[in-house]
Amino acid sequence: MKKMLVVIGIMLILVACSDSEESSVNENTVEDGNAANENNAIDHGIVEDEKEKTEDVGFTVDDEGNIIAADVPEEPAKELLTAYKEYIDAFNSEDIDRYMKTIAENPDGFDREEDQAALIQAFAAYDSVYETSDETIVKYEENRAEVFASLNVKMKAANSEDAVEQTARQVVIFKKENNEWKVSGVHLVGNQ
Repeated sequence: MKKMLVVIGIMLILVACSDSEESSVNENTVEDGNAANENNAIDHGIVEDEKEKTEDVGFTVDDEGNIIAADVPEEPAKELLTAYKEYIDAFNSEDIDRYMKTIAENPDGFDREEDQAALIQAFAAYDSVYETSDETIVKYEENRAEVFASLNVKMKAANSEDAVEQTARQVVIFKKENNEWKVSGVHLVGNQ
């Protein structure tokens, strides 16, 4: 069971992290109040160029605790949420070819081949289902966007009845490649 919890954590953050660390400043974002350390899934960032600073990734909430959505034109919003749904559905189908079609050819937040190899192993060893809710586009630019979602992961070893369930929040970073939205990074924001 302990091994399964570790694998859930690994599956939730299959992507690699940058080595940059930034000081914490309370900006009413998801990162507020979280200490930085090398294993903290909250402090992950994207470095587009070695010399550029890490982009802020996350979401903000209003006074009632609701996620604040970005102002997104209707058509790109539809395309982004469709791309996000396909990313989750492809994972849940455990179809590695379908899943890899949702991933950017040159992701900014992880190594594509490492992600694929880790998923092949995970799909062979575990039956997993991601259930999402609260899907919200929290940042939007013409060629880059971030989608927030609450995530419930149900997982059991392929040859066992032992199952575990874990909840988290995530922000998936998308970028445009060949006029399609592709996953370029994933940031896990721990248990809810």
